Amino acid sequence: MAVFMTLTIGGAATPAMALSTPVGSAPERIHPQVVAEADAVPGIAPQDTDDSAVYLDENGQVLPIENPTDVDSEVAPAAACTPVSGRDNPHRSGTGVAVSGHGWWGKGTCTEDRAKVYNCLYEWYTDNTWRRKACSETETLKPGTGGSSYRTAARHNCTNTSSASWRNHVDVDVNGQGDTGERPYRQADVACTVY
Repeated sequence: MAVFMTLTIGGAATPAMALSTPVGSAPERIHPQVVAEADAVPGIAPQDTDDSAVYLDENGQVLPIENPTDVDSEVAPAAACTPVSGRDNPHRSGTGVAVSGHGWWGKGTCTEDRAKVYNCLYEWYTDNTWRRKACSETETLKPGTGGSSYRTAARHNCTNTSSASWRNHVDVDVNGQGDTGERPYRQADVACTVY
């Protein structure tokens, strides 16, 4: 069976490629990257997406997120401190039909008392991509445990309440001190899809 995709250039549709799969193979066995981007929809991420999934920005451009982790790194370069990158699970907002996530920080091994913090929400699509839907403003924060004055908030209104997998990544840059560069995340399935 061949899967054909069409590429539109200058208003004319042109066959872009034909991808073959063995005769009799089940559609669910086709590699997720074969799904045409236009056909991809939000959904529940399979367990093995960490190694092969691609991150995209709001314009469909690949983001350079290398080796995202769901826990803080314990290996720090010499002369760098390791802040605690606080984040919560993506969740339905209590103030409306929206998905939201928060970011904050703790000092960890750092000595400074301010850091620039932001967090972003990514929704999983059936073409094995995590697509960025919202980012908080970058805030200069004191270390804290996530109380409203010590955290950032990313939020996006839902298109509907079907379930999809979401990730909330946080980035912490300690002011005046070198720190590790990981962008850890928390992942959860939320009754919210955003197209």
